[in-house]
Amino acid sequence: MGKATITVYGALRDKLGWKQKTIEFHGDNTKLKDLVSKVPELKFIVKGDKLVEGFIILINGIHAQFRGGVNAIIKDGDEISIFPPGAGG
Repeated sequence: MGKATITVYGALRDKLGWKQKTIEFHGDNTKLKDLVSKVPELKFIVKGDKLVEGFIILINGIHAQFRGGVNAIIKDGDEISIFPPGAGG
């Protein structure tokens, strides 16, 4: 059994009504998309087999795209940070 912490930032905190959740999972081959599916209100960050463009998702400080995107393996103690798309000006 493993646990990962998901922290959301910016406008996502208001939209979701929380800033941090700890999610339990089973097995050593849990993928990011599997973990996200355990949090229904986060399903919008995954579309099919890809992360929705614009969101910044870090796993232990490393961008998820460099760890396999939605197929990144999540391990016990991992910290996932999710930042909403930003607007420039």
